[in-house]
This record gives sequence, C-alpha cells and structure tokens, in this order.
Amino acid sequence: MSESFTNTNRAEFAEDDHERVRSEPVAIGVLATEDGENNLHRTVLQSIRDGFAVFIVPWGISADTEAAIDQTDATIVEPADCGSVDDARERLVEAARTAGAGGIALCEAGDEIDLDSCHEAVHSAPEYAISAPIRGETGRLVGIPAYNESVGIGSTIIAAQEYADEVVVVDDGSADNTAAIARNTDATVIEHAENKGKGSALYTFFEYARAADADSVIVLDGDGQHVPHDIPKVTEPIEEGEADLVVGSRYLEGSGGETPFYRRFGQQFLDVLTFGSSGTHLSDTQSGFRAFSPKAVDTLSIRTDGMGVESELIGTAMDADLRIEEVPIDVRYEGIDGQTYNPIRHGLGVATYLVQLIRDRHPLLFFGVPGLVLTLAGLALGVDVAATYNAQGAIAPGRTLVALFLTIVGVLGVFCGLILNRMSTMLAELRSE
Repeated sequence: MSESFTNTNRAEFAEDDHERVRSEPVAIGVLATEDGENNLHRTVLQSIRDGFAVFIVPWGISADTEAAIDQTDATIVEPADCGSVDDARERLVEAARTAGAGGIALCEAGDEIDLDSCHEAVHSAPEYAISAPIRGETGRLVGIPAYNESVGIGSTIIAAQEYADEVVVVDDGSADNTAAIARNTDATVIEHAENKGKGSALYTFFEYARAADADSVIVLDGDGQHVPHDIPKVTEPIEEGEADLVVGSRYLEGSGGETPFYRRFGQQFLDVLTFGSSGTHLSDTQSGFRAFSPKAVDTLSIRTDGMGVESELIGTAMDADLRIEEVPIDVRYEGIDGQTYNPIRHGLGVATYLVQLIRDRHPLLFFGVPGLVLTLAGLALGVDVAATYNAQGAIAPGRTLVALFLTIVGVLGVFCGLILNRMSTMLAELRSE
C-alpha cells in the first residue's frame, strides 16, 4: 500500500462516531490501481462472500477488469475530481456513509486483507475510516487436484486463499474451463495434457511443494465439498509440531450425518481394507482434506495414479513412522456436484488397489490365511470321504478329488505366504539399513 494512502490523517474522517450503529454492515473500500489489478477480483469476491459492502474507485485498471467487477455486488465509485490518493479515499468514505455502512476499512487492490479482523478493527476504532488490517504470511501452501471442476473450483480457491500464502491447482486434463477459472483467481495453475488420475495430480503437486518453502502443505478437493474455513483447524497439529500427517475426518464427533448411506457404506469397506494394508485405524481413510508437514512432503512417495492414493499415503506414512492424527471437519453435499467418477467404478478401483497393497505388504495374510482355510476345508472333506468309505465301503470320486484339490492348493498357499513374507521382511530390513 502506498505511504500516502496508509498514513492519511484518520481523524479527518472521525465525524461524531458515537452516532455510528455498531450493528450496521462494515464496508471495504478499495483503490483499484493497475499494480493490484490481478488481485482485485479475488479481493472483491472474498469481501462480498464474508458479508462486507464493497466500494471501489477505479484508478488505472483496464475496462475489462472494471466490467468484470461491475458484474458483482460491489459499488463502483467514479473517480471524478480525484486528483490524489487522499481524494479517492475521501470518495470511498463518502460513498460508505451515504450507503449507511457502520464504518469502512480502506485498502489497495494488491493488499492481502485480514477479513476476519476487519469487523472488530472497524467497530473498535474511534474513526469512521481505518486502513484495513493486512494478513501476514501463514506459511501455508494449498494444493487442489482438479478434473472437470469448473462448477466449484473458483469459490473453493477464493475461500482457500484467505488461509494460505499460495494456492496451487493441478488441472488433470480437464475438458471444461477449470484451468481458465483457476487462473482468473490468481492461483498457480499446473496443467496435465491428459487425464492421468488423482494420484498423478498429487504427485505433481508434491513435486512443486518440495521446492516451496512452506511450513505446512494442505490438500483439498476442488468440487466445493470441503470447507476451506477448516484449514487452520487441520493445519494446527502440524504447526504445533504434534503431527506429520493430519486427516480431516467427516465422521469424528458425530459429524458426517449428511453423507449418503451408499457412500458411507463404501467408505467403511475401504476403511477396513486400508486398515488391512497399513495397520492403522482411522475413521475416514478416504478423506481428501489433509495437511502435511515439510518432513512428510519430503518423505512420502506416490506411486499410484488413481484414487487409491489416499490409502497409499496413509500406508507410506505408517512405514516411515510419521505421526498421524485426525481432526473433525465439515463437509457439504447439498447442491454440490462432487462425484467426478462413477461411485461404483471409484470404489472398485480403490478396493482393487488396496487388495494389491495387502498382497504386496502382507503376503502371509493374503496367501497364508486363504491357504489355511482351503487346507482345513480339504481335510474336513477328506475326513468325510473316509467316514463314508468306512460306513458304506464305497469311495465318492468327486468329493475325493475336491478334497485333494483343496488340500494341495491350500498347502501351496500357506507355503507361498511364508516364503513371500520372509522375502518381504528381508527387503524391509535392507531398506532400513
């Protein structure tokens, strides 16, 4: 913000402040300069969404930008007779008074306003007009993997930008306007030439995050189901040094009541498979709202391209002895088009990946347990065949063959499980050295 704009004598606008009604809406006054033009639309939309009346004096911005702002609920104050920044400020204050606002916080378009503090700052100040409180750096980097999310991506980015220093959108080959909308919000956009899957999008984001100097890294979905207002809650254990991976759970503390039954049933099934593959019990293993410490970002590897990446990250975090926590979050389903993929196809894809993960990480469980079951079934059937022979003097060829088949396959399964489990243990020991 320019010095003259910030340090204008506030007392100049302090006209009988005792008559101001504290319950009246607070206004945001923006001097829309060319330097801050890229951030202007975001500032306006964030302020309107948070219930502020917005007044703008265009000061060198393009006609296209002014036309775009005119499509919002903001009020454009013509800069006639404004020979200086102080004149523009006075016009904004005059417009706010005329509209009946209870006070106004003034800024330039490029300023990062702390909207959460604006109401209190305006109402507690003795002057009618104050300089808007500026948000300091949060140390947070937000990543949003997106595929055909043009309906919800814009509002999600704008909301997330209030709680992070940078928002990165990885557009995974969308066929709609997802990337264009994201660019209009001043987010960093990385595009894939074709759709590769959520795992691939997160891999790209993690590569970007490793080069960034962020204190915490957050991932959330771009369809509007996740509420960015929960970002501080999800990142708190990371920022306090209490966790390396935080999962935002829809089902802690009685939350998640809006989740459709079929979706929750499928999620619980995937939770069980994730427990089988990773050995950790979480209430919402498929949540895409997560926070990572710098250590986790550097440590975790992503190998799957598809939707199984949520479970893979939990498994690799457990293997690396990273600290995992869950915190409750809000989620929206009503009016949200949040299912990019067919839910059955999605669930089967994740389940298939998890079964493969169990096979690779716990071969004794995957091969040995079924082998033991088949062996016992074969032996039981063999005992029945022997009992029939003793009683009737006749052999049942069909049941005899089935008993032999089950026993042989079962024994092979048990031995495969034992051998592969030993090999897996040896490889783990070698990796740890």
